[in-house]
Amino acid sequence: MFKLATFTVDCTPPAGTVVGLNFRGGAEFIRDPLYLHGHIFSDRGGRYLIASMDYCALLHSAYEQLQAALAEGAGTGVEHTVLHCIHQHDAPLIDFEAAKYINPQAHLRFTWFRDVIDKCRAAAAAATDNFIGIAETGSGECRLRGYASNRRMPDKEGRIQVRLSRCAEQSLKDLPVGIIDPMLRTCAFKDIYGGIVATMSFYATHPQVANTGNKFSADAPGEAVRLLEKEIPDATHAFFTGAGGNITAGKYTSADDLEGNILKFGKKLADGISSNINGMQWEPAGNLSWRNASFPFPVVTSDKSKLIEMLRKDPANAASAAALLGANDFNPSPAYVINMLHTGNIRLILLPGEPFVEYQLFIQSLIPDEFVAVAANCRDDFLYLPLAASFNETGGYETEYFCRTTPEFEPRFKAAAAGLLTSG
Repeated sequence: MFKLATFTVDCTPPAGTVVGLNFRGGAEFIRDPLYLHGHIFSDRGGRYLIASMDYCALLHSAYEQLQAALAEGAGTGVEHTVLHCIHQHDAPLIDFEAAKYINPQAHLRFTWFRDVIDKCRAAAAAATDNFIGIAETGSGECRLRGYASNRRMPDKEGRIQVRLSRCAEQSLKDLPVGIIDPMLRTCAFKDIYGGIVATMSFYATHPQVANTGNKFSADAPGEAVRLLEKEIPDATHAFFTGAGGNITAGKYTSADDLEGNILKFGKKLADGISSNINGMQWEPAGNLSWRNASFPFPVVTSDKSKLIEMLRKDPANAASAAALLGANDFNPSPAYVINMLHTGNIRLILLPGEPFVEYQLFIQSLIPDEFVAVAANCRDDFLYLPLAASFNETGGYETEYFCRTTPEFEPRFKAAAAGLLTSG
């Protein structure tokens, strides 16, 4: 048996502050709150914190500041603290290192973030006074239909066409679904009285179906959590976006009915999670294990002067150049770390960056008879993580924009993941 404490923090910025990569403009209104849902797992081996946040991304120093605050509050180390951003695009993307290249005064627009950090630290600390013994762990999965679709689809000549989250081109919508992971996975935890304390659900696709860049919204995942809180009000429900770097809902979304998209896909997620909970396989809670594997991240060689020139020529559309400049300033030779929380027949895999879905499918293939759930965007310093073959394809943009790696990433990742999941 182990213990679990959960907490929820409203992390919604004030209206008028920055949305996504728009370091100049701001949110005109708040559609719905943005939350952080935290889970502190504890047994004799230590404490481990996993949090899911309704933000687009936290990079570099912004990530480390909030990670350190959560770790301090929970009474654990940063090496046992992972913060996942669900990656809705109508939400903050905080990259202080990149922002300074786009707007030297951009940091002044993030002063509210200090209050968020303080609230999260305090909430994590308060949660440690309310640990609940976990008697059973459960896992379930179901196939979601009419949601995920591959974003990178080849045309008749083999050139990659891009099917965005709200695709208006019928010819692209008519293309096949492509390679996806269709499974929605949920794990849950019961106390000694049989009540569900928390659920954690995982699905691989870009989560936004109604992004406009002028509001704050938790999009479809936020709608799903709201519905689940009505159905099982005494539990903490958290959503995690899987390896969906090349996946969207673009085949199925409306380009115009944005509110309808949120309601439709939020309900689809909630119904799938409810199905998983109702059909869940339960087992006595075992011990906790936290392990990781790491490797030197292969960084593409970039010319700083050329990136700065890109900023000068087209400052309105140079976020990618700023992201690369900021990343190289912060850590030119980072390590890529795969974390895993393991209990019983459940493995939770926590990946940095935005990996293509094929990396998640590879992880699933390593131990296909066990429950393996993947959360990506657990620190987005590493940007898009394509396949090695993707760098030889024509079209698309993920290998050129918001990408700082090389084809060498794929073999290094697969070797590290295989070692983590198949040893011991």
